[in-house]
Amino acid sequence: MSRKLVVLHIDGVSADFLAKALAAGEMPFVQHLIDAEGYELHRYRCGVPSTTPFAQAGILYGDNIEIPSFRWWDRERSVVVQFGAGSTFKSVADKYFQGRDPLTRDGACIAACYPAGAADDFGIAYQDRSYGRQAKSRSAASVLVPYLANPIHLGDWVVQTVAVLARTAKDYAIARSEGRHPARGYVAVDVVEEIFVHHLTRYAVQKAMREGYSPIYGAFYAFDETAHAFGPSDRSAMHVLKHVDRTIRKVASVRGETYELLVLSDHGQVETTRFAGARGRAFGEVLAELLPGFRIQEIKGAHYGPPKDQATGRVRVTMSGGLAHVYFDGRRARMGHTELTAQHPDLARAVSGLRQVALVMSRDGGEDVFHVRGEEIRGPRIKPLLAAYDDPDILFAQLSRLNSFQSCGDLIVFGAFVDGKQVNFEDQAGGHGSIGGDQLHPFVLAKKEWEIDTSSVRGAHELHPILSRLRDRLAT
Repeated sequence: MSRKLVVLHIDGVSADFLAKALAAGEMPFVQHLIDAEGYELHRYRCGVPSTTPFAQAGILYGDNIEIPSFRWWDRERSVVVQFGAGSTFKSVADKYFQGRDPLTRDGACIAACYPAGAADDFGIAYQDRSYGRQAKSRSAASVLVPYLANPIHLGDWVVQTVAVLARTAKDYAIARSEGRHPARGYVAVDVVEEIFVHHLTRYAVQKAMREGYSPIYGAFYAFDETAHAFGPSDRSAMHVLKHVDRTIRKVASVRGETYELLVLSDHGQVETTRFAGARGRAFGEVLAELLPGFRIQEIKGAHYGPPKDQATGRVRVTMSGGLAHVYFDGRRARMGHTELTAQHPDLARAVSGLRQVALVMSRDGGEDVFHVRGEEIRGPRIKPLLAAYDDPDILFAQLSRLNSFQSCGDLIVFGAFVDGKQVNFEDQAGGHGSIGGDQLHPFVLAKKEWEIDTSSVRGAHELHPILSRLRDRLAT
């Protein structure tokens, strides 16, 4: 008998963190899936950058080439490409995914970064945190009104609202009292995320199942937002997994004899500390000192250096967690290492010498060039130093692939680990996007009988054919 497929994307949960939550009894329904329904936990590598747009493009399309971060500068179209609030990906979307077979073709893709060939997104798209703007999207009202009209849904929402507001306020106060510094912006976003978007997305996934769509891909971001706000090891992050477990149970209850359920994540998270720290300087301010006369613009940040009319040049810096791209303005192509060092001979060396920086990467023709603590290292000779972050052969291949993207900055900067926390170029207590630790190791939860093997997956784009084969096999 043919079966339909529903995939739940739980953003930001690493394989090891999920295993820890299971051992602590925080996710009883997921444990039930393992004990009673024959599910098993698979680890895989998402690749670099460990961001949602990169990993999700790989999962949904099998193609994440030229997606170098959560946000980047498109030289050709002179636009900052970013996701989330104020998404601009639509301005460059025609350049991506041509000729690909999306995972959710003719199905439903809900709260994802991309439409992925779906017949409907049920009015919920991650890219704008807005509703009903996609070509194949129903209006938000057609999803939201029935949800709120049901007293059970409304009561559940009210109860969860009160509980989450109380818990978030308590967690924030505790974190401050213990000398930690939660990211205020993410604390506020977390409340909205968990109460509204998470509940509405769950309802939309259940509605898509009742309407018979297949495959269905539904993305949930509450854990990722909480971990950004408080850090992945904070008690609040573990608490939110109970809410996620409840969502998985509610979706699973609609399966009947028709649907099979698969759960996955796109990346993990690590504990982070801000680049500026308590009394330090922002990354843009440091660059302004190293590039006298240049006006430095941190995307989502401040400006540094001389006023625009007095500047001799302009640099844009896009920052995503522990990863930063540095773009010199006025160019339609990425600057090679030889030209970069001819114009700014000490820049890469000086940036790599900062305590907050693990390594700096650029490209010289087809060769990867790294700077570590002021020393230039070319090609695979960097591998011994990469061993501190992951398997050096695998990580080198991942970095080299990223470095081949023309959409990358002229310099790519990776945050160092300082006292067990990775330096973050944004205001986050937990982060991802860079190298090292759990951020590179997400999970797939699937039935043993499906014989899924992710042991050789080195990037999220390699997960796509595995899931596509499962989709097609279930449908026959």
